[in-house]
Amino acid sequence: MPHPHVDSGFTTREDLDTRIEQYRHLILGSLDDLSDDQARAVIAPGKPSLLGVVRHTAYVEGVWFGEAITGHPRSELGLPVATANSWKTRKTDTVASVTEHCHRIHRHSHENLADLDLSDVVSGRGERTVLSLYTHVLSELAWNTGQLDILRALHGR
Repeated sequence: MPHPHVDSGFTTREDLDTRIEQYRHLILGSLDDLSDDQARAVIAPGKPSLLGVVRHTAYVEGVWFGEAITGHPRSELGLPVATANSWKTRKTDTVASVTEHCHRIHRHSHENLADLDLSDVVSGRGERTVLSLYTHVLSELAWNTGQLDILRALHGR
C-alpha cells in the first residue's frame, strides 16, 4: 500500500491519522477470504492465530486511545484486563465478530481523540501527550501487521 510522503501537505495529525487508518485496513484485510476455522488456526507453535493478533490490535487501541485518554477501565470497552489474554480468541469469536469489535474500538478511538491536540496531556494511564499515544499505537500496529503478514504467508495466502 502506498504511503503518503511526509511533505505531502498533510499536517502531522492528518499524517498520523492516515497511517493509523492504513494499518487498520491492512490488519482487517489479513482476514479476507479466510474461514473462521482458518482465522483461528494456530499454525506456528506457541504463537497466536490471525484472529488473535487482530483481536490484540483492538486491545492496543482500546488501551491507548481509550483507557489512557478517559481513565475508564478496559472492561468497559470489552477488553481483557491482562495483556496476555488480548491475544487469545474466544470460543464465540468469528471473523465477523472480531471485525465488528475492531470497528467499535476504532469508532471509540475517533470519539476520544476528536477534541484533543497532539500536545494535550492525558492521564488515564499516567501522564502522556496525545502524540506519545499515537506513536505508541503506530509502532504496535506496525509490529502486528508484520506478524499478520507472516501468519498469512504460513497459511499460503
